[in-house]
Parts: sequence; C-alpha cells; structure tokens
Amino acid sequence: MSVTAGVDRRSVDTDPFTVGGLGDRSAALRAVTRIAPAVSDRARSTDIPHPETFADIKASGLPAYIVPAELGGGGADLADASAVIRALAAADASAALVLTMHYIHATRLLSGTTTPALTGVAQQLASDNLLLNFAASEGRSGAPSRGGTPETTAVRTAAGWELHGRKRYVTGSIGLDLILVTARVQIADEAAVHTFVVPASSTGVRIEETWDTFGLRGTASHDVVLDGVVVPLDAAATAYDPNTNVDRSDTFYNWWSLLLASVHLGIATAARATALDFASGSRNDGQPGARYEQPRTRAHAAALELALLQAETLLHGGLARVGRDGGGVPGLGPAVKALVHRHATEAVDAAARLVGGASVWNSSDLSRYHRDLRVAMFNPPNDDVVADRVADIVFQVGGGTLLADSEGSHR
Repeated sequence: MSVTAGVDRRSVDTDPFTVGGLGDRSAALRAVTRIAPAVSDRARSTDIPHPETFADIKASGLPAYIVPAELGGGGADLADASAVIRALAAADASAALVLTMHYIHATRLLSGTTTPALTGVAQQLASDNLLLNFAASEGRSGAPSRGGTPETTAVRTAAGWELHGRKRYVTGSIGLDLILVTARVQIADEAAVHTFVVPASSTGVRIEETWDTFGLRGTASHDVVLDGVVVPLDAAATAYDPNTNVDRSDTFYNWWSLLLASVHLGIATAARATALDFASGSRNDGQPGARYEQPRTRAHAAALELALLQAETLLHGGLARVGRDGGGVPGLGPAVKALVHRHATEAVDAAARLVGGASVWNSSDLSRYHRDLRVAMFNPPNDDVVADRVADIVFQVGGGTLLADSEGSHR
C-alpha cells in the first residue's frame, strides 16, 4: 500500500535528525529544539491550525522515531516518546497532540499481525516520516471508549473495501498521510468492527473544517468524510480488532494515557517559564527591586513549583513502573494521566495568579496554556472512566491495587 503526503514538506527547510540506534533521545530532542521556535511563534501569533507546523514535524524526522528499528525507524520506547512530546508541548500543545496521536497509533498499528501490506506501510512511515491518526468517534454513535459502535460501513467489493461514513475529532486532519478508520463490516448475519488503513489522499476522502474551540485550536481536529473510499482487501489492521488480547489493550491504554500526560506536563512546564520570566522583571509597586522579592510573587511561585513537582514525579514514576513497552501495571497509565492533568492545571493556575490580570488577555501565553489544558481534559479516558477502572482493580477477586508493595512489585 503506497501513500502520499498530506502536507507539502517542501514548505520548510529542516534537517531531519538521524537516529543512531534504539531510542536516540538526545537526537530527537535536538530536532524538537530546532523546530520549536517557529512552531511556538505560530501558536503565539494565532492558534489556528498551521499546515507549516505539520510540515515542520515531518521534515524534522520525528514521526519515524517511533517506528521499530528493524523497519528503519528510531525504535523509541514509551519514555523516549514521552520526552519528545513533553518538549514539543512546551512550544505548542496542539502540535504535540498531533504527534502524540501518531506515536500512539503507529505503535499500536505495528503491534498486530505482520502482513506484506503492513510491512510496506511501516517502511514508508520510517522513510517518508508520514503522519497518521485514528478516526473512530462519530456524531451519533458516540465515543468508542464508552462503547459506541460506528455507523461508518465497509462493504467488500471486487475492487476492495468500500467505505462510507463521517468521523469526528480527527486530530491533525489537514496534515495526515494515513487515517485508521473504524467501520462496521457485515459478515454473514453478524456485524463486526474492523479498522482500515486509508491513505488521506484517497478519492472520496474529504475534510470539513468543523473544529471551532477555545483551546487546542491548532490540532485541526476536523470531521473527515468518507464517500465511497476504496481500499485494498488487505487494508484491515489486526491490531485494532476488538477481540485483541487483553495484554495488548492494556499496553495501548498505558501508551495513550502517559503520552497525553506528557502533553499536560509540557504545557505546565511552559507556564512555569513564562511566570518566572515575568517574576524577574522590575517591581511595579513603586519600590526598587525585582518582582520575585514580593511576598505574593514568592507564594505563587512556590505553589507553581510544588504542583509541577507532583505532576513530574507522577509521570516519571508511571513511566518507570509500566516499563519500556508500557505493558506493566495495567490501569496505571489512565490513573497517572488524570492526576498529572490535575496538578498541571494547578501549576498553570498558580502561574496565572503570579502574573495577575495580564494573564487573562487572549494574547497571553498563559491564557492559551489554560485553555489548552481545559480542552485536553476531555481527551479520553475521562475522569469517570478512570475512576471506574481504578475501582475495578481495587475490588477485583483477591484484592488489587495500583500501588507498589514494600518489595517494589505489583499485585
């Protein structure tokens, strides 16, 4: 299966980083550093979607970082990916969320049964730094995480699978090269749900610009309409089969949750830098000295630092406990995501209080950080889903816990 890029990467002049082996984190972080100023400036000037930012991400080589080394990619593990996402989120949370979804779903896509078609896709992901995302949510059927069954259909024809439907909240829509589309397939008398790898450039794929929000505006999470899109018969992705084994599902949700938490922590880290820059300025109360000498500034700075410390400690601890592939401690990732978001929000609130009224202007970076975190709160799993999952673990037969026991193992 061959695909073409959704964004003209010639619009930027960025040297892609060269991966030197498994999880070459320093090289990847240098790539983020190179594109961060331009990405941040675009987000600061106007936080609408910027095709140039998607092009920068591709040209930097970062999408290939997550592809297994044996297929030509960087072979990054979960902690490596988290570091990159956190650094990019400090420049622009929207850009980081687009790359987050790519990392999550590229990893899951390549965890399934290997087929010649899938191997070809993986190699192209590595060689061309393509961007992909999952398209599952719909208007009437609801969120898949809450049990919604897609109304999008896939019908087998002599030419391949023919898809019809509309997907919502497709993060990065205008910059994607591949879209992983869930659809109902009628097999005998029973309807099954499968996921199909759809090149974004396919005839019949149309983007409707419906994303009009107060935060994360740059993600371009528009509707994607599929009107008679035809893909090959081998385009189904086995890693997304609803009957996939439980271990793989747990690994996927740890990746999903901990990378989202990395976005949240990146936003809070940027807020800290903004607040401390403000605190270093001259006092504006008629007294000599710097703002950081004022008691109220010191109090808010301390609250900010403590909240950020909690968020960072939780994320690092979660990453360490789930391991390189994210498969350890089922259910931990979603719990950490909920807690990191809570403390990151506290940190941004403290930063805004430190700066004062100037933080409420739409032109303020702190205003954008606050809005982005509020919208990020609705990225699944939502808090009620996390609470149900934690309760399931606590009350499972024999008793369960997300806590480490005295020997550092888990029950």
